[in-house]
Amino acid sequence: MVRIPDTTPLVDLHDGAPLAGKIGGKRVLWHFMTGGCVNCLHLLSILKSVKLPDDVALVTIHTGKFPKEREEGFVREVAARYGIDHPIVNDRDGRLRDAFALKAWPTLVLSDAGGYEVARAVGEGALHTLFGALETRESEPPAGAHFDKIAVDGSRLYIGAGSEVLGCDMTGRVVRRFGGFRDARGVEAAQGRLFVSDREAGEVVAIDPESGDREVLAGGLRSPWGLAWHEGALFVAEAGSHRIVRIGEGVEVYAGLGYEGVREGEALGEALFAQPTDLAWLDGALYVADAEGSALRKVEEGFVATPVGWDLFTYGDRDGVGEAVRLQHLEGLCAGVGGCGNHRIFIADTYNDKIKAFDPLNGRVVTVVEGLCRPTGVVKLGCELFIVDREGLAVLDISLLRLERRDLR
Repeated sequence: MVRIPDTTPLVDLHDGAPLAGKIGGKRVLWHFMTGGCVNCLHLLSILKSVKLPDDVALVTIHTGKFPKEREEGFVREVAARYGIDHPIVNDRDGRLRDAFALKAWPTLVLSDAGGYEVARAVGEGALHTLFGALETRESEPPAGAHFDKIAVDGSRLYIGAGSEVLGCDMTGRVVRRFGGFRDARGVEAAQGRLFVSDREAGEVVAIDPESGDREVLAGGLRSPWGLAWHEGALFVAEAGSHRIVRIGEGVEVYAGLGYEGVREGEALGEALFAQPTDLAWLDGALYVADAEGSALRKVEEGFVATPVGWDLFTYGDRDGVGEAVRLQHLEGLCAGVGGCGNHRIFIADTYNDKIKAFDPLNGRVVTVVEGLCRPTGVVKLGCELFIVDREGLAVLDISLLRLERRDLR
């Protein structure tokens, strides 16, 4: 057996207390994850839904892939958003990742009470690999609003906010709440209905905004996220399966083989996506925010191209044209049609705290506004961009490049 690295200096981020006092005399299940990885979220949900043996202490080691994910504030928010109430450590410098020889996210490492590694497993099925079947327990979704996507329908804004969807007027005043969700992310308004993706429940539902009546359009999806309506069908970014699905008379795969990667080619025979989180249609092409690839993808006439981005580990913050451009974990998109910003794709460049604009005619990307707090959703109406970030709602007047905060109240 191999002795695990020295963990004596580690402290629990929740309260600053030494980790040793919380795990002494027990076997330890070291759970390596990063908050921006959807497969990590799947395993986290499994961990929260089972009862571990009494002699096993669970410790989450958050080891970020992107610079933004290494910030203490980010890790604290991950703990709050996903209800991590057991000890959590921020492996900011990657020391534990390297010392444990981590090769992929998520990974579970089991050590005995003497500090020796006895087993490890990688991927969403890691817990079953190590322990087999375990007793299940109820886990409630975390309380509080956690904003994600935004849609507009006339004079009404809709915002995915965790356990509910907020219906707001244009000033940000909440006039309607649609509850009962485990993790509402994507929202789309079309054909007099409100469409919502519930990431944790794996469902896409349609809601009558007036009566509140709802219908499940699709279930059994793996982390459905961004939504886009086009020509009588609803398109869904299925982040957990790294593909795009279409909901029409039935549910069918529209693009992606279901494996993670950034690869161009035939939509149903070659192309790979890397955690798609939002969608937007423009001129008959479907644009995709491919978060883990930090890439802007394009699906057109059965072929997937990559206007911006390279692979899973090429990212940054650089405007420019084509291959010169760098993004960092973009999570939101919208199409600019008519008015100011016409014929542009607006990008929520999430980990760079910016909104950028992509011109499909020349491939140029420019920063439109900066200084946000991890924007995840954006929608355009006339000359205004309505932006959702971690602080709530912001509105950008495109013609004046003037940003205004509007309280969600």
